[in-house]
Amino acid sequence: MNKKKIHIALNSYLPSLLTGLKNNGINPDQFLQSSYFKKLDLYNPDKYIPNILLDELLISMSDKLGVDCLAAEFNEHFKATKMSWISKHMYNSPNFLSFLETTIKYQKYVRTNYTARLQTNGSVSRFSVKINGNRNRGQLISEEIDISRMLDAFVFVGGEGFTPIEIGITSNSTYHLEPIFPKGNYSIKLNQDECWILFDTSLLSKQIPNILEEPTKIELNNHSITEFKVERLLESFKLGDIPKLDEIADMFNVSRRTIERNLQFEGTNFSEIKRRYLQRKSYELLGNNKLSVKEIANQLDYSNPQNFIRTFKNWNGVSPNEYRLKL
Repeated sequence: MNKKKIHIALNSYLPSLLTGLKNNGINPDQFLQSSYFKKLDLYNPDKYIPNILLDELLISMSDKLGVDCLAAEFNEHFKATKMSWISKHMYNSPNFLSFLETTIKYQKYVRTNYTARLQTNGSVSRFSVKINGNRNRGQLISEEIDISRMLDAFVFVGGEGFTPIEIGITSNSTYHLEPIFPKGNYSIKLNQDECWILFDTSLLSKQIPNILEEPTKIELNNHSITEFKVERLLESFKLGDIPKLDEIADMFNVSRRTIERNLQFEGTNFSEIKRRYLQRKSYELLGNNKLSVKEIANQLDYSNPQNFIRTFKNWNGVSPNEYRLKL
């Protein structure tokens, strides 16, 4: 079956970037004109955004701010420490080898069309990140952000004096990226199909200072399938703005039928995914005694509280209030 590709990316640096712009007197709402931007929880680093919308957002920022390179202009927001929960796993690694292996392990959770690799050949090693798919302007901006985050991690481990052996970038010029490059003598390859850093293998044994809190254990899912992406996207909408399948298809720029076919191929459907989401959220919200059943029903987009109560009872055999008494 030839499935049309749909992809999502972790918000990761977006909350820091949007908040940083606001703190500097720049209203971020000017870049968030699409109705979908208003419905997505973009200020939560653990949530997701469709790649298409991320590209649109980065291009809008670049154009309206008159910035040639977001990665260089707002470098302080593109740190390896600002990759949401994944950063906690990376920075609690015992050494840099484990740090990079953790990055590779969770690569698809950062962006579902990522490919990260570590190759070692004697005294020289190479770490690369590639965004798969047809290259466009938004992707090029993301790739510049990627090399910025990669270099931030290498400088953090290797120290301010870290000098790579060689760097590869997808851009056709180094001019706008020069502010983020380490000082020293090394070569830079342009127009590459991925971003990469060639470095001394001895760096892999360097210990990692645990500067972030310990991560919670997570259950790894099959992130390559449509079900995973639809689930994560549902979780990324603000409460009260839960989308219908047509809206999700529109955000991915595919037909409703495409998503239905993909999910059917995987043995599931949108109704089942949404049911599980609503069930999880209802348990979560019922744990907050400050919320009434009516308020919860409204946040979960039920037309009236009775519909929510009836549905909840079908799931659990008890009413929401009876469930609360057992907590």
